[in-house]
Amino acid sequence: KPQPISVVVMLDTSGSMTLTIDLLKRAAEQFLIRLLPDDKAKVGAFNDKVQISARYSNNRDQLISAVKDLDYGNGTRLWDAVAMSLDELKGIDGRKVILVFTDGDDTSSKVGLGSMIDRARAEEVMVYAIGLESQFMNQRTKPDGGLRKIADETGGGYFELKKTADLAPTFTKVASELHSQYVIGFSPAHLDNRVHKLMVKVKPAGLTARARKSYVASADKITGSQ
Repeated sequence: KPQPISVVVMLDTSGSMTLTIDLLKRAAEQFLIRLLPDDKAKVGAFNDKVQISARYSNNRDQLISAVKDLDYGNGTRLWDAVAMSLDELKGIDGRKVILVFTDGDDTSSKVGLGSMIDRARAEEVMVYAIGLESQFMNQRTKPDGGLRKIADETGGGYFELKKTADLAPTFTKVASELHSQYVIGFSPAHLDNRVHKLMVKVKPAGLTARARKSYVASADKITGSQ
């Protein structure tokens, strides 16, 4: 039986997304309608500011309505958005996930990629990231290279898209992955409060496990891999 998830969905609504925003919102809806009854979510947007819905909900209509209400802006405060998402997941038991979408580099965050990887690792949050190459004002945008790093480190997936037509299938794929994962736990030999590398291997040839790459060996955590 799939374990319930608490997920924060964060969408880039900066200027470069102007022509694509309706497609993005409909793609995010494809993720939200596939949440299971015991899952709960918040939705948010980031540009030169970061906004997020007031409360967690498992009501699909409420969540989709919140997506439709997301506002526009300029700039891309990507890592600030991840920081706020981590804040929203604090104190929550069970599987915790951030699903973040952007088409560009971080432009004006107060925090950086490294500190967000450290926080996500320590707070045991899985980050899924979707990046899109898009065309805006005769310029081609490229999604932030840190997305792959934070997804790899926390056991989430990273999907880099070149076509807007791939948005909805990719959000759908993330929902499917989240509901078909195993949780593996173990007890570290030494609880030294340090970061340790972790590798999960599977026996069938040609397969690789999508799993977190490290963990903090502290007494107040149930360490494991998702």
